[in-house]
Amino acid sequence: MPKVVDEEKRRQRIAEAVWDIAAEQGLDRATVRAVAARCGLSVGSVQHSFRSQGELKRFAMELVVQRVTERLSVTPDSAVGPLDEQQAVAALLLETLPLDDEREKEARIWAAFSASALVDKRLAPYGRQMSALLERFCLACLEALGAAVAPSAKRELRLEALHLHALLDGLTLDLLADPSPSRRQQAAQVVRSYVECIGSKEATCS
Repeated sequence: MPKVVDEEKRRQRIAEAVWDIAAEQGLDRATVRAVAARCGLSVGSVQHSFRSQGELKRFAMELVVQRVTERLSVTPDSAVGPLDEQQAVAALLLETLPLDDEREKEARIWAAFSASALVDKRLAPYGRQMSALLERFCLACLEALGAAVAPSAKRELRLEALHLHALLDGLTLDLLADPSPSRRQQAAQVVRSYVECIGSKEATCS
């Protein structure tokens, strides 16, 4: 009997090979030939699943967004468990940072895609989608902390969500440049201090 191929699983396998190459060498090095070699398929098999290298990159980036969406679908309320609200929110925010080898790889993958999206208009919508996703996540975390939730302060809350988003982006880039244990500890402390500051509603927070 002919072997039945699960096309969707093969497409995901190919996309994951793109991720690996992007994390190690940059997205430009993720050619069809290189991707085929990385995932143990023939060039023809990859081309059967994706008509062009551009289509392959778009699918790989879309899949990253989908997986991050699933990862950030956990709400602060559902993550509380034995932790208090500030601890729960801090733990969720720390999940977005490259504080271990696995998350460092994920951050490198996204950094590679984001850099390509700056010059490839076909990838740009995925970058905007990811940015909006993270902004909503930051907003949900702030709301869980009770920060400026009065109707008259909604605009300030959205601005604070942008502030938090920028803080996480900056820490991520810094950690990609220096992933040392001491730098990771410092980044984690920055996030915890921010959450404590917002949670306590101190006027000195910045």
